[in-house]
Amino acid sequence: MMLEIDPQAKQGVQLGPVTVTAADIQAFAEALDDLNPLYIDAAAARAAGYPDVIAPPLFCMRMRGGNLLPEVPLPAGFMSLHAGQELEFHAEIVAGQTYTITARVADVYEKTGRSGPMHIIVRESTITDREGRTSVTIRERQIVRSPEKKI
Repeated sequence: MMLEIDPQAKQGVQLGPVTVTAADIQAFAEALDDLNPLYIDAAAARAAGYPDVIAPPLFCMRMRGGNLLPEVPLPAGFMSLHAGQELEFHAEIVAGQTYTITARVADVYEKTGRSGPMHIIVRESTITDREGRTSVTIRERQIVRSPEKKI
C-alpha cells in the first residue's frame, strides 16, 4: 500500500517570519553549556566579522520546532519512527535577522527491509534570510510501517 500524500505537503508550508534575538541564542548556548564567545558576546562576534552574535549550529532545529513538518497523516494503525536527519549549513544564523522556514515533503518511497516493506518519507526544510539566501537545509527521514510488521 503506497502512502497517500497531500499535494500541498509536497509544495510545502511556510513558517515565519522568525526574528532571532541575541537572548534566544544565549539561552540556547547556555542550555548546551557551549559558551563560545561568538554565541554570547556581541563584541567578540563583531570582531570576528559578524554583525551580531551567531547561533550554535543546532539552533536551526529550535527554529524549525519540534514536529516533523509538513504533517503527513498515517492510515489507522500505522506506526512510524524517526530515521535520521542531515543538516547542510550555508551561512550562520545571526541575531537580529529575520528568517523564513519552508518545509515540504521532498520524497516518499517504498523499501523492503529485513522485516518487510516500509515507506520512507523525506522532508526538507530550508531556512532563508530576508534576502532569500539559504542559511540551512534540513533533511529528515521517517519510516512508516503497517501494523502487521514490527518496526
